[in-house]
Amino acid sequence: MLVETPKGLRCSVDTANVRPFWGRALRYFGTSAAALYLAGAIGVFIFLRIVGYPVSIVHVALPPLWHRVGQARGWFFLERSNRAFAEGKTAEGLLYLDNSYQFDPGNYAAGLSLAKHYQVGQPARSDEIFARLRNDHPNNAHATAQDWYRALLARGSFQKITTLARDETLSDSAHAAVWVRALIFAARQTNDPAVLRELVADNSPAAKRWRPVFATELLLRDKRTAEARATVSRPWPTEDRTGFSIFYRVQVLIELGDTLEALDLLEKHSAQLDDEARRTLRLEAFAVRGSTTALNQEIEQLLAPRFTPQNLSIIKVICAQLIRYPDAGIFERLWTKVQREQLVLSTDTAGAWFSLLCAAGAVGDYARLNELTNRLKQASKSPFIALNLVEAFFRGETSERRITTFLPILPLPLEVTYALVERYGGQTAPVPTPGKRV
Repeated sequence: MLVETPKGLRCSVDTANVRPFWGRALRYFGTSAAALYLAGAIGVFIFLRIVGYPVSIVHVALPPLWHRVGQARGWFFLERSNRAFAEGKTAEGLLYLDNSYQFDPGNYAAGLSLAKHYQVGQPARSDEIFARLRNDHPNNAHATAQDWYRALLARGSFQKITTLARDETLSDSAHAAVWVRALIFAARQTNDPAVLRELVADNSPAAKRWRPVFATELLLRDKRTAEARATVSRPWPTEDRTGFSIFYRVQVLIELGDTLEALDLLEKHSAQLDDEARRTLRLEAFAVRGSTTALNQEIEQLLAPRFTPQNLSIIKVICAQLIRYPDAGIFERLWTKVQREQLVLSTDTAGAWFSLLCAAGAVGDYARLNELTNRLKQASKSPFIALNLVEAFFRGETSERRITTFLPILPLPLEVTYALVERYGGQTAPVPTPGKRV
């Protein structure tokens, strides 16, 4: 209290008895601020829960855990996306998926799914997301690269494939064979062997391991076929454990027309290759040689057992063969077996069914092509109108003659994709010619 003194107004309390009030003021304001903050946090929490975000009050109230709110929002939109896709609402599902990844860019599954979906309508955005995933998730970098490669191959982006495959060849020793094949395939499609020459000159262990393959390919590119034939015919200093060097050498001999030597080499080193690779090479060798009897016997052996999840790749192998070497009779036998065994169309067998669709178009069986188109459309939760364009493509009724325009929408096995790009990668599609690679 203030009192009147000769010297003016003064505090009535002695100086020794005056207590500082700043602590009490700070406690008061601190308590008020904390109460307001807590009230705000509770309000935000209630709002987020009403919307449906699976968040905790702890995530909202504690700043170090605020990133969990973004994750929760991401999972919320991811769940909605999955629900929309399951109901056949593709556009809505894609929108939710995009929101999910924006709110939670650390969600690898959401990012990968978004990249795969964008490869059809927004390829540049798809590539951007794939690159980001590969960089931000080093533990999944090589797996991401393989998914990215499938997307690039379907679109025919061979320059980007070259860059990606070169980097992976030099860094991913476990799957290097896959990338070496990708490099060779891209170099053939672009007619540009520069990357092969670069790797032949590279003295790093990863590059030197594959130098014989790259050097042989360069001989073929330079039309030095006699030297290439001699190179693949003699033993190589070392063979890779994946068996790709053997696969490549046998395939080169087949391409050069030395099918007997190719079959001998294949038989000698068959243990180094898996069943799928051996079957692919044997079928190709018989087709190139024109050995109809041997080819039919091989097909008969492949179609003898019942289809099971373990041997379903037989369909893929035969369909890839038919795309490269059209044969309506063989396709009829394959189709008859599929019908007789009533192969179920499911997520696990979709690749086989779409392979059959492409094989029917490749051999010119347009009745089966139409039947398969309708069956696949009926099984889809969406109208899948794009399949009509695929059918028209194989009938020669579209102005676009490059299969890469349509491949991104088709869930095909890699070997079938290779076969389709080899045959239909140019501006014009050749007329089916039984027994000849086209």
